[in-house]
Amino acid sequence: MSLHGNTMEVFLYRTKDRRYIVAIPSIHWSTEFREIDKITLQTDHLKNSLNYHLYAGDTNKLVTSIINLIKNCA
Repeated sequence: MSLHGNTMEVFLYRTKDRRYIVAIPSIHWSTEFREIDKITLQTDHLKNSLNYHLYAGDTNKLVTSIINLIKNCA
């Protein structure tokens, strides 16, 4: 994934019990949520998690990119 000229690896794993695990090793961050969660709930969860872990970039753009990645893989 590339944001503002910076490229980072994003790992997405879908478990057998229909959860997603998202990880970005370069910022030492990961989270998980259920596949059935609404997009707005997933978005809020991702933003809150990134803010809690003090992500210094544009959280909105990163979350939008992650959600789009999930939609493309679903």
